[in-house]
Amino acid sequence: MKIKNKNYSTLWVENSKIKIIDQTKLPFKLIIKELKTLGDFCRAITQMEVRGAPLIGVTAAFGLALALRKDASSKNIDKSINALLETRPTAVNLRWALSYIFKRIKNKRTQDRAKLSLELAKNKARRHN
Repeated sequence: MKIKNKNYSTLWVENSKIKIIDQTKLPFKLIIKELKTLGDFCRAITQMEVRGAPLIGVTAAFGLALALRKDASSKNIDKSINALLETRPTAVNLRWALSYIFKRIKNKRTQDRAKLSLELAKNKARRHN
């Protein structure tokens, strides 16, 4: 989207930080938020700060990738996926994105999971934007 002659994506990575445009404030205000925790991602989805099925899936993918930076254990993968799924239980794109990433990281070494999940999330974002 273009605002004051500047192009914006609705979600992007800037200096290893994940940022969104809070869509609940549009069109009257442009509020950019940095999502720092799994809880931030869950809230952004639940509160509809991100909207549209593809973007919800991309947001969930980045939320999982961020959660795995701190702890890429199988237990934390399950916990993080469940937390994200609870935000919108009927969201097909959200479930698909998490399943897509899970299938590709589940048998990887723990130390490789965070990097791979971030690459997969970035690929989903490129296709969305």
